[in-house]
Amino acid sequence: MGLFKSMKDLSSLTKEAKQLQRQQQLEAGYKPGFGGQMQQMGDMISVAKDQVADLTDSSGERAGILADGIGGTATIVGMGTPARGAQWFNLDLDLEVNIPGRQAYRVASQFMVPASASLGQGMTLPVKVDQSDPAKIAIDWDSAPKGPAVGEVRPVAGSGGFAPAPAPSAAGGGDHLADLERLAKPRDSGALTDAEFEQQKAKILGS
Repeated sequence: MGLFKSMKDLSSLTKEAKQLQRQQQLEAGYKPGFGGQMQQMGDMISVAKDQVADLTDSSGERAGILADGIGGTATIVGMGTPARGAQWFNLDLDLEVNIPGRQAYRVASQFMVPASASLGQGMTLPVKVDQSDPAKIAIDWDSAPKGPAVGEVRPVAGSGGFAPAPAPSAAGGGDHLADLERLAKPRDSGALTDAEFEQQKAKILGS
């Protein structure tokens, strides 16, 4: 009995889904049935093609402005919420644009932004402006500041670099060698100066 009841419930759900689909077709202005489904699918494909074409045109226009536009900077005055999750995403930006020899002006528009971009109000970005239309702006993301990579370790400005290596244990020379190897890494990366390295080395060796 349980199997027949499950099959009956499934049939009922399928029927309800079909009724909901027909209702949505009618509300969207399509005829019910297979013909309406095909028409709806065709319209969806057409919209997707238009979106791809718009994106392609926008990308080509941006490349042209970057190649021939007037260089300047733009400070983020206001911005929407970044829709992270894709390599590129659309974002509303309100920019204060500064071009050498011209009066500063503001432009609010939607820009394609890479996921690696570092964003925030007050941040200044390198831009190029169309020579004939100052409202057309292309942000030079290749030259713009980028956010830290996942897992990247960076020293804090004004902190004097990484913390000194811990004092050596009383175990002996093997521990000294391991401590020196660990100490050499921040020196090689530039986070520790030669003087700081020698000072910590002396502590490790006990001299």
